[in-house]
Amino acid sequence: MSGPGGLRVRDDAGGIWITTGWVVGVLVWVGIVTMYVAGFTPVAPLVFVPPVLLLFIAAGNLISPRRGAKAREELDPVPLDLSPSAGRPPESGPTDPADAGAP
Repeated sequence: MSGPGGLRVRDDAGGIWITTGWVVGVLVWVGIVTMYVAGFTPVAPLVFVPPVLLLFIAAGNLISPRRGAKAREELDPVPLDLSPSAGRPPESGPTDPADAGAP
């Protein structure tokens, strides 16, 4: 996507915030590991818990089935009715003008 003068306009659609979060998180974790190596043992849970959580998340992703767009179609094959009258109950009364008259 180009902006004025041919400069590239950066938006967050490319995952810049996810990448930033990973980089900052790893830098903070490296700082905590440095504190642990220097002898500050109260940070020990912060050294060992994040890698274990990442391991559990990765293992769960490996053993669980994929749930992409195709899987959602198989689970919900009925298309959604997004019209404004979708939430209203049907109107009562005759629907055919011939039925509206007296018998």
